[in-house]
Amino acid sequence: MYHKVRRTSWRHLRHTYLVDIGSMIDVQLMEVSKLYENCLLDPPYPRTRFFEIEIDEQRDNKINTAIFQNIVPVHAKQNSNWHFLRSLIRPDSWAVTERIHFPTDIGEAQWLYTDDFNILFLSSGGRHDLDMLVNLITGKLNTIVQSYHSGKRIPSEFENQLACRTAIRSIFSEGIDRAFRDAAVYRDFGLLESAHEKKNLQFPSGAEICSHHGWARVSPEQAAHLHVDIDEIEDLRDTSWLTA
Repeated sequence: MYHKVRRTSWRHLRHTYLVDIGSMIDVQLMEVSKLYENCLLDPPYPRTRFFEIEIDEQRDNKINTAIFQNIVPVHAKQNSNWHFLRSLIRPDSWAVTERIHFPTDIGEAQWLYTDDFNILFLSSGGRHDLDMLVNLITGKLNTIVQSYHSGKRIPSEFENQLACRTAIRSIFSEGIDRAFRDAAVYRDFGLLESAHEKKNLQFPSGAEICSHHGWARVSPEQAAHLHVDIDEIEDLRDTSWLTA
């Protein structure tokens, strides 16, 4: 909807896009901390229809690489045209009035889906031209917005991780031994025998163990395929080791 460019160094440009998703949605927030586990913040949530996307463009000789930096839900307003004596001094433009991204007591609050866009950028190769990266980001944003409108919201990457951690905690809530005690593999192969059971356990005799040594039971059909001509075994032809 609105795009501006600012040079940050000789070979770097900062592209800022203001995107209108068309209708208001809840902006669910998570608290990000370096000292504690990240957590979901409770409602009520702010609502908006505008998102600001920041992309850096790095120029290296003839190669331009676009690098995703951030996506932030914002509040924005449109400034009217400025005229002087019927001449247009400045066309109408958009201005961000508030970014929904703020510090907390233990960290900062950010949009729940921010990490999804970082993963999208990295998982798709991390080296894009500007148009390709913008299309990837706006496509992902559109998918998230459509899921809100459909009533079946796509879970964020953080929510997926949270669900996995909750499941693991539930499994190990009664300790590691209890977690595996009910598993089929553990029941079949991991049962521990007491000293009394080991003492009374009847082991086969040596004669019984050796009685089947070198023997195998096969059907006549299988035996028909087991014929081997000893003269064809190369290793048996060399008998020099007998006189060594």
